[in-house]
Amino acid sequence: MALQKTLSLLLLSLLTLLGLGLVQPSYGQPMYQRFLRQHVDSTGTGGTDLYCNTMMERRGMTRPRCKKFNTFIHADIGAINNICSTPNIRCKNAKENCHEGVVRVTDCRLTARSGGNCRYQGRGSSRSVVIACQGNPLVPVHFDR
Repeated sequence: MALQKTLSLLLLSLLTLLGLGLVQPSYGQPMYQRFLRQHVDSTGTGGTDLYCNTMMERRGMTRPRCKKFNTFIHADIGAINNICSTPNIRCKNAKENCHEGVVRVTDCRLTARSGGNCRYQGRGSSRSVVIACQGNPLVPVHFDR
């Protein structure tokens, strides 16, 4: 009986923290996980060629082909998820599930391919980004622009 009460209290506490936004649930959505892998680096400052060459390789975007362009967002996941709570705007594909926010980013542009190696030029800035969001709660699943 005491164990059941303890578990009930723990569950209630967790639900309260989730409701307050103090704890982020672990989202299992494959598109969300892919978005995190391809576009989020909350610990880095980026902005250099070395950063892009390292991160594109580390995050698996150089095999089997070099990805031509990628953007890394340098903000914590809570701030990125909050972009999903801004008003809906039209995405490039004409869907209405995009949202806009200003964050620090590094844009990585492919400059060369030689012997299976991908080389990138990095450019850091603070700028407006547009991301597509879906789910309940809404989470980012696609970097639109």
